Amino acid sequence: MSKKFIYSIVLSFMALISIFTFSSMNGSTVKAASKTSSNKVLVVYYSNSGTTEAAAKRIQKQTGGDLVKLKLSPNYPSDYNKLTKVAKRQIDKNIHPKILNKIMMNKYKTVLLGFPTWYQRPPMFINTFFNKYNLKNKTVVPFTTSMSSPMKVNRPYLKKMARGKKINLQSGFRANSAKKTTKYLKNNNLMK
Repeated sequence: MSKKFIYSIVLSFMALISIFTFSSMNGSTVKAASKTSSNKVLVVYYSNSGTTEAAAKRIQKQTGGDLVKLKLSPNYPSDYNKLTKVAKRQIDKNIHPKILNKIMMNKYKTVLLGFPTWYQRPPMFINTFFNKYNLKNKTVVPFTTSMSSPMKVNRPYLKKMARGKKINLQSGFRANSAKKTTKYLKNNNLMK
């Protein structure tokens, strides 16, 4: 065999190895980047007393998601007795308070939605949340804080709000216990 022939075989072989190596490296980089961006998590919540806010911050640390506190108009009174009267009136008259936040939902695949349970149901601004934001094809995981009401009392209302919107609505959880919250997040592959 001539030296030129052996030399051209070696060069061809090296070129093939280089092409294969760079294309596989580039492909895995793209896959990793797209996996990260498509699985972005948003932890969005409303808190009047600070209980839901503490739970949301704990969840944000565990999931690595972005954290957004909902701003409402009008805002709820800080006095508990006044708050309960306003909340009850909103339920009775089907009033949906405005949400002032502009959230780019297209950045997120999973939305953890936190709220207190009032009168055995989600506050009326949760209706606004489902109507204002495009949650189509997103996974929405509700979480609530309540000293007495389990998450299940909220589910019929949440299902009704999500109906027809192509939302992957999860059953959600009560976030009063840090230990139970961590367990839920682990069991549902939501930990960072």
